[in-house]
Amino acid sequence: MHEKITMSIITDFARHSTGRFSTKKQVFWAGIISTAVLLTGCGESEVQTNPPAPPTATNQEYTGPAPQTEDIQKFRTALFDNIAISERCGGCHKPDDQAPYFARFDDVNLAYAASQPLVDLSQPSQSRLVTKVGSGHNCWLGSDQACADTMTQWIKQWSDDRVSVATTIELTAPVIREPGSSRVFPQDASLFNQHVYPVVQQYCADCHNETSATAQSPFFASGDLASAYQAATRVINLDQPELSRLVVRLGSEFHNCWSDCQNNSNTMREAINAFREQIPLSQVDEAMVTSKALRLTDGVVASNGGRFESDMIALYQFKTGSGNIAYDTSGVSPAANLTLTGDIDWLGSGGLVFNNGKAQASTATSKKLHDLITATGEFTVEAWLTPANVVQEGPARIISYSAGDDQRNFTLGQSQYNYDFMLRTAATSVNGEPALSTPDADEVLQASLQHVTLTYSQANGRRIYVNGNLIEVSDDEISPLASWDSSFALILGREASNNHVWQGNIRLLAIYNAALTTEQVQQNFEIGVGERFFLLFSIGDLIDLANTYLMFEVSEFDSFSYLFSKPALVNLDQQALAQPLAIQGINIGINGQESQQGQAYANFEQTIAGQTSLATPLSLSPLGTIFPIEKGPEQDEFFLSFERLGEHSNIKVEADLVLTPETFDSSNSADIGIRNFAEIFASMSALTGVAQNNGKVFDVYRVIQRQLPGIDNIETFISAQQMAITQLAIAYCDSAIENDSLRSAWFPNLDFSQAPASAFAPSTRNQFVEPLLNRLMPLEPSSQPMKSQVSTEIGNLIDRLSQCNGVSCDEQRTRTIAKSSCAAVLASAVTLVQ
Repeated sequence: MHEKITMSIITDFARHSTGRFSTKKQVFWAGIISTAVLLTGCGESEVQTNPPAPPTATNQEYTGPAPQTEDIQKFRTALFDNIAISERCGGCHKPDDQAPYFARFDDVNLAYAASQPLVDLSQPSQSRLVTKVGSGHNCWLGSDQACADTMTQWIKQWSDDRVSVATTIELTAPVIREPGSSRVFPQDASLFNQHVYPVVQQYCADCHNETSATAQSPFFASGDLASAYQAATRVINLDQPELSRLVVRLGSEFHNCWSDCQNNSNTMREAINAFREQIPLSQVDEAMVTSKALRLTDGVVASNGGRFESDMIALYQFKTGSGNIAYDTSGVSPAANLTLTGDIDWLGSGGLVFNNGKAQASTATSKKLHDLITATGEFTVEAWLTPANVVQEGPARIISYSAGDDQRNFTLGQSQYNYDFMLRTAATSVNGEPALSTPDADEVLQASLQHVTLTYSQANGRRIYVNGNLIEVSDDEISPLASWDSSFALILGREASNNHVWQGNIRLLAIYNAALTTEQVQQNFEIGVGERFFLLFSIGDLIDLANTYLMFEVSEFDSFSYLFSKPALVNLDQQALAQPLAIQGINIGINGQESQQGQAYANFEQTIAGQTSLATPLSLSPLGTIFPIEKGPEQDEFFLSFERLGEHSNIKVEADLVLTPETFDSSNSADIGIRNFAEIFASMSALTGVAQNNGKVFDVYRVIQRQLPGIDNIETFISAQQMAITQLAIAYCDSAIENDSLRSAWFPNLDFSQAPASAFAPSTRNQFVEPLLNRLMPLEPSSQPMKSQVSTEIGNLIDRLSQCNGVSCDEQRTRTIAKSSCAAVLASAVTLVQ
């Protein structure tokens, strides 16, 4: 919970960073918080074998007639051999049992014939075999979605180039629905706390709580009310409480009932009903000029064609949405499923959010990466990911096939603005060094959704692509793969040792045993990630031209928001406008009212000439915008409102403009300033005794100098500057604690060879805390926190960092804690404010 609370504070700090800071105390606590986030992680140094993977299907030897054609042979190797075994479809779909007999094991040719009505080789995901297992029919995995995705891949492998790559999408008219009244989850959790929370806390907290030994997301029974409420909004249906997942799971799926399932389901429904009845209905203003309404699921699925997926040996689409397993749905056995541990959340749009956790495959299933990649001598790692920030380093481990801090086959890592490609070859160390990194000056890595692809071949060596672009960085020594270790594990989010934590989200990961070409990388980048929909908002009745729609491309951006983009006007009858059409002030509404956020098209104004053809979508704006998710993709209802559309209007009157006086009251301005970068650099040197030209310190200063404050106006202080200051403080404290003379002078009575439990025991802790504060807080102005307050906060930090995976840490952790505590104080207002 500490990590989650800290991250939420950091998020709020960043979100409001343009606001004013009027006291040293605010800056002080910002320094404490950011340092605590940056300096975490402890644990072992070897690969931990995951719990045994689910049992694999029993191997059976086919002894029937040989395939009669090349296509039947492809059917056999790609699909039949995977489904005909008794643990999957072969247990039922065979003669004298259950038709159709597509899994009969006596004759693959007859099985091939029976499979024809069940597969769509141009659109594998639409195959009857896929939709059947996706609905829960004899799924052999813990997730119906994972079964459907795996079946899709098997059919894709059979279909080869018959998979449709057409870029033309057929638009179809949606169901016409009037914008209706709706209930929306209130911002405050008090009603939830009154009616639903007591039920889930009593009966569901053993699993649906992130602190449980058997934690199972979503965490709607979290001990933190705000977190529980946020998770519960995805499993409560305010419009039809009986369809809430909380109700259905008990009444129809008999999931962990505490007594009689039907009675338990009724109890949950009654609690949700009581919650719902106290939420007022949102009514659409009758004066509005509105389109018809749509839900996300009413849209036409957008697709730009097929991804290039030949030679793919592992695929993670993260569609399951809950639980502690992320499935490998590549269809290549054995499936290297990932077990989730630590602080990881699921993205509602498909993906994992790594706060301080890891996703690890077992060493046994990871071995397929070793076997299949060393067989070809080349490979590709492709990922859609979003780094949480640009200050992570180490490098922080995003994706790693490794055994610990200093042994790996390959790793994709982050060092601030750079991506790092560590690879074990004949020319590198067992740790894959030297790494190939993107250029510092280019700042390629950004805290935004990026498509990152690593490729390796003996012809071209290592290559790094970001958003389809090959980064201009040369692999100096191209050498063959060498001495790869088959006992390593595939790990996401941090190292096998639990060190080198990476924070961010991953929405897709694919691994190939071939090096993708530049064209293939660009093809996958152009297709994008996640499911997107074309929403066609009907306006034909307003402009007297039937089947006319204002179309948006819409997707779930993350677990909290929708992305609306590419507005366009289209007529499905391929008609032209009979007369000019004026459009002004487009606003997006959700659940009966205009959203208060993200109205990027509110100032849109355009008159489209008469006789303009709408046979193909006419683009209106290049802008995109984000709206908050309220009730979830299956329940949220959208509509458009217009200030003017043709002859209809609802012009909004802006509130009276409040003029800013020519003079202002200086008493409202901040009464303190902030040191600039040179002053901060010098102050830290004076306080620690570490020279400014110290190699480690100066290297950090040179990199982050542009992020440090350039002027002394504290009202310009932003979160990026605090993070840069924290990095500089860490460099100074690391140099000080690692210097024997300085360390002894600071803490003459502290034994750094002891484990934290002894070195920082309550009876001896003051031998560390008191000298530290005397050194770094030599003055005590009234505007900064008292030393006693800071001492308490440092003590809490020491307690937190002294626990490694629930047990006491070893003596190597003692210096890390000393550096963390030092940096927390040094990066605070003591150094920054003047």
